[in-house]
Amino acid sequence: MNRIILFLALILQLVTKQNAYSQTAADTRQQYASIGDFPLENGQHIVDCKIGYRSFGKLNATRSNAVIYPTGGGGTTFMMELFGVGEDVDTTRFYLILIDALGNGVSSSPSNSISQPKTLFPQFSIRDMVNSQYKMLTEKMNVQHLIAVVGGSMGGCQALQWAVSYPNFMDKVVSIEATPRLSTYDLLWMYTYTEAVKSDTAYHGGNYTVNPASPLAVHVSQLLLTTPANMNNTVSVDSFSTWLTSLEKNPFTVDCNNFLWQVKAMMMHDISTKAGGSLENTAKMIKAKMLIIANKQDHIINQTLSIKFAGMTNAELVVMDSDLGHLVLSDKIPIEATRKFLSQ
Repeated sequence: MNRIILFLALILQLVTKQNAYSQTAADTRQQYASIGDFPLENGQHIVDCKIGYRSFGKLNATRSNAVIYPTGGGGTTFMMELFGVGEDVDTTRFYLILIDALGNGVSSSPSNSISQPKTLFPQFSIRDMVNSQYKMLTEKMNVQHLIAVVGGSMGGCQALQWAVSYPNFMDKVVSIEATPRLSTYDLLWMYTYTEAVKSDTAYHGGNYTVNPASPLAVHVSQLLLTTPANMNNTVSVDSFSTWLTSLEKNPFTVDCNNFLWQVKAMMMHDISTKAGGSLENTAKMIKAKMLIIANKQDHIINQTLSIKFAGMTNAELVVMDSDLGHLVLSDKIPIEATRKFLSQ
């Protein structure tokens, strides 16, 4: 199955028709865990915090065969299931749990909070995402150990944070197209994207009633999502105007506030914070076996630090040089590498 739409990085808007990927009330696979008022690392808290998830396979008698797969930026577990994300996890052997990250519109988010709606919703971090998932697993699902944490893009950043925040909680960690902390290049485009959304007249300071189309933000995301070679081979000059118009006519299917909150969480992401900013000292804290998968042509999340961090942690490393850019997440190489790593 095609996994491209799932991991469109932090910033990709799903530019297909809304109803093609909309969750419905008939979706019986979706589950929720209420973890109460959840404290954030900035001193604020999320009132009546809920975490969404989907599970596949069977939890064994000792409750020790679980693998979690957090969502990437803007993604939901509904989309993950729809596009086959998690197919690299053998559910005849493992209990797979897809987890909706904070701010994705399923778990507690600016768009669905009753007491903290829209801009009243507190800013969370990647560490907060991980802490909320830990609380759900240990207190609501009675899962006290994981076989692995697997994630791509923002999900991979969560996987790396898991390895640092809870080093004894899992045996393995798989990080695909992620990074231990962002580069200045990453920060620049995320800042530009954020300003593009906020400058849209329909945004109204975050208090919109109709989700803004933000065409400039769409342009930024498309510019960086793959590579010049891929874009030139995919969209001909003759069809460019039609292609661009089709993007601009389709509204975001991701709520703007939700995504801006997740982008801000990514901009703050740094797994070395507790180690005084030293990735070398952070690497010493990690006990899980690691697999890091990186594409050198990724323009959404620069992979230089991810590749270096693999050396610091003695991780298995798969380096690609694909003009798919960030969309290499859908390629067979990451899928097969992850499946092999988990089966060892």
